[in-house]
Order: sequence, then structure tokens, then C-alpha cells
Amino acid sequence: MKRGLLLVLLALGACAPQTLTPEARFLGAELRGLELSPSPALLLGLRVAFHNPNPFPLPLSALGARLKVGEVAVPLDLTLPPGAKEEVLLVRLTPQTALSTAQALFTREGVEVALEGRTLGQNLTFFRTRVAFPLEPPRVRRAGVNFFLENPNPLPLRVEGKLVLMGQTFQVAADLPARGEGRLQVVGFRPGLDRGTGRLELTLEVPGFFRQTLVLAL
Repeated sequence: MKRGLLLVLLALGACAPQTLTPEARFLGAELRGLELSPSPALLLGLRVAFHNPNPFPLPLSALGARLKVGEVAVPLDLTLPPGAKEEVLLVRLTPQTALSTAQALFTREGVEVALEGRTLGQNLTFFRTRVAFPLEPPRVRRAGVNFFLENPNPLPLRVEGKLVLMGQTFQVAADLPARGEGRLQVVGFRPGLDRGTGRLELTLEVPGFFRQTLVLAL
């Protein structure tokens, strides 16, 4: 009797569906914005295509899935429905927890991004890639006595520095919107100097994360 029951249980276990490992493919990344209040934070969005080959929903937490962006690791609390699904995974980077990662994002080398997990005692790597958003210098435009700066970057920039024109120096500042243009505030500038040649000596800042100096010829 006991032997027969054991055989039945083994047969039922053999018929139980086996959980198949899902797939994940990196599609791209974008900077979703910069928070300034209550403290600076960069919002990074990572687009990922998932495929769950199982006929039932599968929580990624069961695989210990975590998204790694440089020094930051974020556990994924996401349940995949059967079949294909695209998701935008959001990562919040702050100067307190991810300053070096955020700064590396603004270089051409960028940072490593990986989606990892673990199943049946083995490590899984769904994908591994690099993401970079190197800062581009703003472009200057003159219109009479006014100076405008165009920001080609997906983040707002704070600009300050000096305007050196016809042997005179003026303090300048501007807040540039993401992928937009702002007028440079020039202290003490007066008509009659607008036709001279000179240069802008500027410091660009992503508040809380990054500062860069540059010189723009006029």
C-alpha cells in the first residue's frame, strides 16, 4: 500500500509543470529628469523587453532578480504575465548613494548596467551593457546686445562665469532648460560692446552631481 502511494506521488511530481527561465533584452535608456527638491536626484529609465515562456505569471523576485546600475543594485518587484511584455525600469540616483555612478553617466565611457538573478543555485545574467549620456557644450547665439545659450542635453544646466569682451569682463549666469534655450544674464553690459569679439568662460553644473568648465569663442 505504502509503495503504491509513493509511486502515485512520484508520478504526480513528474507531471507538475517545470518553471522555465524568462528572457530579458535591453532596448535602451533615457534620462527622465532631474529632481531638485527636497534634494537632487537623477531619474534614469531603462527599457527592457521581457518574455515569460510559462503559461502562468512569474514574479521576478522568485529568481532574486536585481537591476545593477554602476554601484547601485535595485531588487525587481515585478510579475511577468505569460508571453512578451515591455517595461520601463526606473532607477533613482542621488548624490548620497550613487554620486560616482551619476558622474560616470555623463562621460563617454558611461556605466555598466546588468540584470541579474539566481535559480537552482546558479547565477543568471539576463543582459549586460553600458549606458552613457556624455554632456555636450551649449551653443552660443548673439542677437544685438543679448546672448543666448542653447542646451542640447536632456537635463537642465546651471551656468555661471565671465564674459570677456573688448578688454572688459562681465559676470554672467543662466538657468538652461533641458534641450532648450535661455538668455544669458550679463551684469553691467551696455550697448556699444555688442559688435566686439571675445569669449565666454563658463562653469556648467548639473546641481548636486557634476561641474565642468569650458570656454566658448564669440
